[in-house]
Amino acid sequence: MRKRLPQTRTPIETKGLDQRPAAVAQLPVANAVSAVLIATAALLGAIAVLLVMPGELEALGTAVTITGSGFTLAAKIAVPRSS
Repeated sequence: MRKRLPQTRTPIETKGLDQRPAAVAQLPVANAVSAVLIATAALLGAIAVLLVMPGELEALGTAVTITGSGFTLAAKIAVPRSS
């Protein structure tokens, strides 16, 4: 059986390369504000369902569904796709 030699890499010359410091990606402020408003509206809607709906388990299930879908939508809006 033949033994493979480890791959060696030569150092890269950095003279001609454009080097920039690492930066943290910033989210657009409008997206963050929209996400907070949607999440707040989802929570208020879930609370309203709990107060108005007569059945306990049905109300709880509906409230969880509203909250989950609201938070999912807020997360999709808040975090933009990387392209």
